[in-house]
Amino acid sequence: MSVRDDDLVPVERALASHPEFSDAPTITLKAAEFYRFAVDLLSERSATVAGLADAIRDETGEIPVAVTEDPLVRVVLDEAVSRLEQGFLDESAWTEVVTLLRLVAEALDAHGASAAPTGAGISKGRTVRVAPGRDAWLCGTGAGSTAALDRTFLGTFERDFLRGVPGDLLEPTDEHARRLDEGFAALNALLPELGASVGAHYVGVGMVDVRTEGETFLAGNVGRIPAVVFFSPNRTARPWRLAETALHEGLHLKLFDIQRSASLFTAPERLADGPKIKVPWLKWASMVAPNAWALDRALGAFHVYAHLVLFRAALRTRLTPDLRERFGDPEPSDPPSLYRFGTERARYLGEEILARGGDELTAHGREFVSWLLATVDAVKEPTGV
Repeated sequence: MSVRDDDLVPVERALASHPEFSDAPTITLKAAEFYRFAVDLLSERSATVAGLADAIRDETGEIPVAVTEDPLVRVVLDEAVSRLEQGFLDESAWTEVVTLLRLVAEALDAHGASAAPTGAGISKGRTVRVAPGRDAWLCGTGAGSTAALDRTFLGTFERDFLRGVPGDLLEPTDEHARRLDEGFAALNALLPELGASVGAHYVGVGMVDVRTEGETFLAGNVGRIPAVVFFSPNRTARPWRLAETALHEGLHLKLFDIQRSASLFTAPERLADGPKIKVPWLKWASMVAPNAWALDRALGAFHVYAHLVLFRAALRTRLTPDLRERFGDPEPSDPPSLYRFGTERARYLGEEILARGGDELTAHGREFVSWLLATVDAVKEPTGV
């Protein structure tokens, strides 16, 4: 028995369009509204911030989406709102907000009112088509740039992405751009609804050479540079390899945006000291790769594995001759075993999160996990493969 393509359509649609847990237009709109609210909140408390915000607003009086999506803007506003919630925003935090808004206004003056403030400078106008109608800026090394926003982005990359690990942000070549376009095109051809839903959460992409000892760096993103994913050349070498990686990393971006407008955990700040989930497919533990995960890390992995169940089923059933001719054949996988692939990992993590989450999960969070488990169970596993 093989998985029929018709069996995958409702699962893909569910994973791409649930109004609270996956619908990209709704989720990204809520995220944009949060950051607009943050600017308004800060403007009420500072005439300087209010004046700078007015200089950024468009003809309708709104903060443009390109600004609310900007990774540096998001981080500074997140931190400012968090401090306000704790009751006090000190002088250094106000200075950071004012400085960033001034730099954003300068970038919009230099590159156009609809430009991505950080992206326009660091990418020099280069983009990657991550989904139909959706481009992400392709960041470069900033060589020769003296723009303060560019230097801030590059400093954040060094400090918060590399974190002391040897590596470099690469100046993208035409070949890099072509491979990125091709890999995202493969994802969107295989899973058109899910690809578009995940692509909506990409703002920027970059190419990196990260030299880790004992393991190969594939791709990654970091909370201090939200909505930007950095890929190694290894992951762009073949279209299906990049398609899976682009889906994986894009799901992390999506989960960040989901949590921006929906509370999944009752007290996220306590999770590091809360329940841990043993990871049976990680036999050894280290400081870098523990084999017992906090609930938020387990949820991030579970969210990805639940979608990879669909991706791998689609690779088995949706590869038409046209797709094979255009993108080649997927690379062979390892022989199946318990916890080797997404299905068993997803079921294990989802069930463990529900069992151990207790009071750490909100009712909304439990519903989210249960919904993902249901989508995993809805993908019928083939026999004889």
